[in-house]
Amino acid sequence: AALLSCGSVVELATRVVTGELSNALAVVRPPGHHCEARQAMGFCLLNNVAVAAAVARARLGVQRVLVVDWDVHHGSALDTS
Repeated sequence: AALLSCGSVVELATRVVTGELSNALAVVRPPGHHCEARQAMGFCLLNNVAVAAAVARARLGVQRVLVVDWDVHHGSALDTS
């Protein structure tokens, strides 16, 4: 489930960056926003948004990425991943 969730977010981000989609919203489980670079945390195994942002920067030429983490509490790993 974690791999499918993460891959879905990467695919969605890729389609936005390449212009196939003008915008998108990924509603996935598990969300991944608590997972740190080297440690699963808070039921999150992969940090979907961090992985998608890294792919966009490394493979698609994106220079900056804006992440909006809308949750009851801070996504503890988005700022460290």
